[in-house]
Amino acid sequence: MRKAVFFLLVGLSCLNQGKSQNNPVLFQWNFDDTLKTNCPVGGLTKYVPGVIGKAIKFDGFSSYIDVVPGDVKQGSEEIKKFQLPGKISIEAWVALGAYPWNWAPVLTMGKYKITGFYFGIDSRGRVGMQLSDGTSTWHECLSKLNPETKLGLELHKWYHLVCTYDPETGMAIYINGKLESTYNGFIGKHRIVYSETEKGFRLGMNREMLAPTDAIREWATYPSRYSLDGIVDEVRVYGKCLTADEIAANYINIKPENEPQFASRKFPTVKPSGRFAANYTRLNFYPEWDALWPVGEFNDVVVQFDEFPTKIMFWRGTRYSPCLVSENGKWMADQSRESGNNWFLSQGSRDEMPTGCMEHMSDVQTRSSRVAIIESNEARVVVNWRYLQMDVRFRQNDSPENTGFGEWGNELYYIYPDGVTVRKVLPGNGGWQETIFLSEPGTRPEDNVDLAAATLVNMKGETKTYSWEKGYPKYDLPGANIQMVNFKSKFKPYLILRTGGSFSVFNGEVRPEYSHFPWWNHWPVAQISSDGRSASAPDQAAHSSLSWGDPNGDVALYGMTDKDPKSLVALARSWNFPAELKLSSKGIKNEGYDFTQRAYILTASENIKNIAFMLNGSKDSPIVNPALVIKNWNKKDIKLTIKGKPIPRGKDFRYALEYDVEGTPTTIIWIKLQAEKVVNIELL
Repeated sequence: MRKAVFFLLVGLSCLNQGKSQNNPVLFQWNFDDTLKTNCPVGGLTKYVPGVIGKAIKFDGFSSYIDVVPGDVKQGSEEIKKFQLPGKISIEAWVALGAYPWNWAPVLTMGKYKITGFYFGIDSRGRVGMQLSDGTSTWHECLSKLNPETKLGLELHKWYHLVCTYDPETGMAIYINGKLESTYNGFIGKHRIVYSETEKGFRLGMNREMLAPTDAIREWATYPSRYSLDGIVDEVRVYGKCLTADEIAANYINIKPENEPQFASRKFPTVKPSGRFAANYTRLNFYPEWDALWPVGEFNDVVVQFDEFPTKIMFWRGTRYSPCLVSENGKWMADQSRESGNNWFLSQGSRDEMPTGCMEHMSDVQTRSSRVAIIESNEARVVVNWRYLQMDVRFRQNDSPENTGFGEWGNELYYIYPDGVTVRKVLPGNGGWQETIFLSEPGTRPEDNVDLAAATLVNMKGETKTYSWEKGYPKYDLPGANIQMVNFKSKFKPYLILRTGGSFSVFNGEVRPEYSHFPWWNHWPVAQISSDGRSASAPDQAAHSSLSWGDPNGDVALYGMTDKDPKSLVALARSWNFPAELKLSSKGIKNEGYDFTQRAYILTASENIKNIAFMLNGSKDSPIVNPALVIKNWNKKDIKLTIKGKPIPRGKDFRYALEYDVEGTPTTIIWIKLQAEKVVNIELL
């Protein structure tokens, strides 16, 4: 069920304002019964097992509950007369699935930082009670951080949380029955002041959007909609300041009946098909994130191989940026075309024009990013990725021609059975190569790559491995145009540039106290409005950058291998300096080698039946799994001989017939063949 705001059957026991010492509980919400109450519930809030009976789970994105005191209607005259006491305590059981992007409330009333109180959790897991005293001062009582982890509450654990306020003694925070912190920095006689009590209490989400913390560029980070990512149960508001003994007793009296239930947040995968093919599918992450997306079953694309355990994922969670995925689920990505605007606000207000990074990462809802399968046959797969370069508020530059269409990226991926992919970036604005790897929730960058994270190789076969253990290295291998990322996996990703291309280390935005690598969590998956946010914990999906590339053209080779980095030299040479193809047959034209397809292009006459040619391989121009694109040839039964030896159709010889919109045939051929000598080939 997808509804923005609805009335949920929740157990919200709203007791009348009580003055009896025997019943100091003013309000309590245990979420157990199913009495319909006048409580607007927003987003995808749902029931789950709680510490006792049921609890409410907030999804981290859209959920909240508004509760008016008593049984009167919201906005009525009765509620406007409602008054909260001068002394107050708030109690709740809470378990977190991830840390909020900024403060998120367990329970709040009033205007944030202006009036009322705020009992919540911040982006590092600190518990806080905050309130206004009617002046310009916003008072805060905060729990402590673990000096080793720099975090507060741990994830996926029940905590009994209590905050108290007394005009004389101030505020206090208790965690699991123990005093955590106190505050009494009030000045004079000013104490808590309430307003807008007719709106009632709010659970789970801020009434005013807050910008995410830890922004790389605060001027390109905006207030964002999010909620508490966690489970809340047994909430009580007391009309007194509970004593330490009472709080300890309350904690001891409840033994959680259920462990907090949070689904695994591992990156999506699919059962291996055993086929080389591209398929549309729907890739799932975890239930709360999946529920956000109004999409069908065919919005993502997965490319699999019949001879390798690796995959290529085009997933909406990465805004369809294609990712190389290893056999054990490590993800390697890259950048899209990226430009920028209004740097350091030199051009005006950030509210009046696109501001910050203009890239695919900003399209958190994939409003413009699209992926399409162009070919999927036994010889190759071709996928098209098109995206709008936008800022985090979905705005675009109208350049360079001022047509009103903005800046777009358009890319083709030619993928072959040996796992080698040609990325062809069509004309546009901005650079596009940045070596990026992902960290799924629960992992840090160091869990996914070795500290000796990258190996460079040049066309001479010289190699050098670089470590981030003592800070950023400096790439200094002359002529290096091959890079392997040293994943903690058997199959490791590589990138090959045209000769003359080069790599340089990404040398900014690292925080050594958190990671050896730059570590951000505004992408992938996240729905916040920020083009850069540093990660402080492994609670969210995140990414890190190792290097930039100067590709020397708008094309590069990608893949994964379990071989030594030096083994990539032959592939790089075969692509940069392809073996010459000489035709022996008549009625066919050699159009040359197209490195943007990694294929020899031939055009046949209509009636030609056999094609014979020679590949002039050598050490400098080796033959590595050649592909041929033969236009206007529609022979349906093709036989292959190499040096007179027949090669049966199968894993070593693959072909397919494709037709364009006008019915013109093209035959795609792929041959598993590696040689450094002349090879004679016939297609019969």
